[in-house]
Amino acid sequence: MTYLPPGTTTTLQGAIGPGAVSGVNVQTQAGFALPVAESPGAVPTPGSPSIVRIAYDGQRFKSDVTALSPGPTVFEITNTSSKRGAVVLINWPPEIVAMTEKPTLHFDPYVSGGMLLTRQTFRKLFRSERIDEEEGLGIRQVTFLFTDLKGSTALYERLGDLNAYALVRQHFALLDAAAHRHAGAIVKTIGDAVMVAFSRPVDAVAAALSILLEIGQFNRDRGQPDIILKMGAHCGPSIAVTLNESLDYFGQTVNIAARVQSFANAGEICLTEALYTASNVRELLASRRIDEFDAPLRGIEGNARVYRVTGLS
Repeated sequence: MTYLPPGTTTTLQGAIGPGAVSGVNVQTQAGFALPVAESPGAVPTPGSPSIVRIAYDGQRFKSDVTALSPGPTVFEITNTSSKRGAVVLINWPPEIVAMTEKPTLHFDPYVSGGMLLTRQTFRKLFRSERIDEEEGLGIRQVTFLFTDLKGSTALYERLGDLNAYALVRQHFALLDAAAHRHAGAIVKTIGDAVMVAFSRPVDAVAAALSILLEIGQFNRDRGQPDIILKMGAHCGPSIAVTLNESLDYFGQTVNIAARVQSFANAGEICLTEALYTASNVRELLASRRIDEFDAPLRGIEGNARVYRVTGLS
């Protein structure tokens, strides 16, 4: 796959095998198909690839040939439109061409833009990268986990500002490490609260469970429950923006995640129905006790189903 910048010619090359070559713009569904037939007795000449010229006008592709021969081939695709296009080139083998119904395509693992934005490493290495403030970047699916300290006012009164803040910083470091292990990233801290983003819903829930276990061990090592967390999470579309020189998110999904967190009590995780029913989440929570209840969410018509993870069943 490659992009086709406007007013330019993009070159792709490779060794083409028998069957067919198809090209498609997955956004507009414009495409072309060229059969690849072995000529009887033909012997490919090394070092002299065939050249196929294809014009793209933003709506359709037009090739200067109607068929190809196997061997080294160079595709010169000229985008004559004023907008950027894209093309996916596929060399189908003969057995696939002969099928009435084509099999589903499977691609090697890849990192999408949305996944990249939820990686802690990317956010640290490219913290100066900016998203256009007037547009934002639409993310189709992202999961937000909000955590908050219960009883933080009493903690500061009991330990004093300096000692309490040092303890809170240790808890921030623990959350940062847990997010990183589960392919997530801390977006920001809001007082003693933390907002974390994940690409996959199941990673957010796994991180939340891990955090509860580690916070429990942290408190046992200190001999008293100084850090008590309550958490909430939701998944859905969002808008990524640059705010205060760092990547941030806005939209209804963020708002719902923050409001769901307010229903959690000490040591609990509250999940929306969208998150609880996401792939592999219920299996991950199979050994946990789940309480279901309906609750009003500001900005959402009617009540929403909330799932409270309270502990081992």
